Amino acid sequence: MEDLAARPAFPARRALAWLTGFILSNAALAIGIASLNIPFAHLAEHWKAAFFLTLALPGHFVFFGALLGVLPLLLGWIGRRLSWMTVSAVVLQAAWLCLLVTDAKVFALYRFHLNAMVANMVFGGAMQDQVVFSGTVWGLIALAVISVLAVEIALAWLWWRALDRRPGLVKILKAWWIALAVMLFGQAMVAYYDARGDRAVMSQLPYIPWAQPITLKDSLQRFGVKSDPSASLPGVGQGLLNYPRRALDCEAAPKLNVVVILLESLRHDVMTEQVMPNTWRYAQQSQVFEDHYSSGNATRFGVFGLLYGLPGGYWHPMLAEQRGSALIGQMKKDGYAMHIYGSAPLYNPEFDRTAFSEVRERLVNGPRERKSAERDQAILQDLQRDIAATPADKRFFGFVFMDSTHQPYYMPKGYPPLFQPMAKSINPLEFSQDHDPLPDFNRYRTSAHYTDSLIGKFLAALQASAFADNTVVLITGDHGEEFNDLKQNYWGHNGNFSDYQLHTPFVLHWPGKPAQKIANTTSHEDFVPTVMKHALGCRNDTADYSTGRDLFGPGQANRPLLVESWSQRGIRQGDRIYLFDNYGAATVVDRNYQPLPDAKVDPAAVSQSWEMLTRFQQR
Repeated sequence: MEDLAARPAFPARRALAWLTGFILSNAALAIGIASLNIPFAHLAEHWKAAFFLTLALPGHFVFFGALLGVLPLLLGWIGRRLSWMTVSAVVLQAAWLCLLVTDAKVFALYRFHLNAMVANMVFGGAMQDQVVFSGTVWGLIALAVISVLAVEIALAWLWWRALDRRPGLVKILKAWWIALAVMLFGQAMVAYYDARGDRAVMSQLPYIPWAQPITLKDSLQRFGVKSDPSASLPGVGQGLLNYPRRALDCEAAPKLNVVVILLESLRHDVMTEQVMPNTWRYAQQSQVFEDHYSSGNATRFGVFGLLYGLPGGYWHPMLAEQRGSALIGQMKKDGYAMHIYGSAPLYNPEFDRTAFSEVRERLVNGPRERKSAERDQAILQDLQRDIAATPADKRFFGFVFMDSTHQPYYMPKGYPPLFQPMAKSINPLEFSQDHDPLPDFNRYRTSAHYTDSLIGKFLAALQASAFADNTVVLITGDHGEEFNDLKQNYWGHNGNFSDYQLHTPFVLHWPGKPAQKIANTTSHEDFVPTVMKHALGCRNDTADYSTGRDLFGPGQANRPLLVESWSQRGIRQGDRIYLFDNYGAATVVDRNYQPLPDAKVDPAAVSQSWEMLTRFQQR
């Protein structure tokens, strides 16, 4: 048995001093990384905000650094080896900085930090289907990781050398008292200004990665700290659903089939004769809703709104209860054949446990061994074959979710570059305020042209079939796609609620309905009540199962639209967008995302949205 008394003593004070210096140095680097996304120009007018960030950033990153330092300290103490502590600290801090660099790039493009949904994509296996990097990009990522590791090794060596040359540096341990005071004062500022509803301070929190501030509204208000009146929206409870509110009362024998052709990231201005000629010609024979918006700027929320007729805020409780869409459930009850195809997997996002949970055995994912462009072709051909094999007296629901228009904008090898100059590949690491978006946009438009060529063949086959006169066809996108159109460094989707990320084509071909262009503001939430009422013959009030409106009914002037993202909730109303952060405060911007600091949130819009978000909660 090892004689513990004979083991070499661990120089705890010296080790703590080194670890302190190493953590503080990394905190400084972390602050520098996070600061890349802070618009410092606006702080000149708000001294409180500047003072808060001066305290909050060091306190935040020193706290995380301290957490990461616990394990190396324990390893060094247990093994009585400074080398164990040093190596583990270098590896952990290097990984931490790499994570911060990645988060900073994500935040710069999309304005949200890495979160549980991103982790779910990575570890759930969907990342490789939705985010594709070229060999050059992977090389740059590897170079960045090596560079960070080299910086960490250099920092570790410099601090050990400094302690060897100046033993008095062990006094750096007193810095922890200063760090504790900074952290406590920063948290106190958050609690106080949150209770007061002060946006100047609270609006800085989104710039701090994974901030979890302490709020004490109720306690501080008892001591006389009063909040300014501000609009807020509720969260939707978990496991508290009353959906639908009443049993559905529908016709026993619906006469119409329904086909949904959904394109990933389809923005409104690509449905032109030049970019999507087949869809454009089909639109001339259909109902075209020109002012139509998705229910969210991310796939899960856009598809959710389309298939449930509900705001994206219900996603999480529906997923928790694995409660399927009332529309899909009624079709199943009515005996519809279900032909549901996804180019990318329909289990991530978890459509197999939400909208399609009652028919999950009918889901078919595109062949994984093929690329997106070939998968899109395969699933449309499969749907076409399914429809051709359907008996004339059988009703069917066809759903196909195409992926070619998803970044990096797929097309078959050798497909002609119809719009020039066209990027040969997409490198998200190049996206910045100064990056020229035209080559990327032209690649996106060419991918849309390719997808349209597939749609054209499918539509021609459907129109030549026996189902041409009794099939509803919808062509739309799950959300839009931005190419720095606002000149605010927004790219792709998930970043904002602007027209570029929410406004999507909505072409509805309905048997017996004349071709028409509708100017009323409409939403993805409107599809379900329209189909339930006019295709399935449901006699319920649409409020029993949806928050949407009948697309063939009268429009609503100045209609507020409730929209959802991974990190924010918003209300679009006319030329204004109301943004609600995770801390319950509202900000007002115009449609170009320019702040309107003196504008007030419309109480009627908030009241209507509140009712929508609570309508299906159990009382």
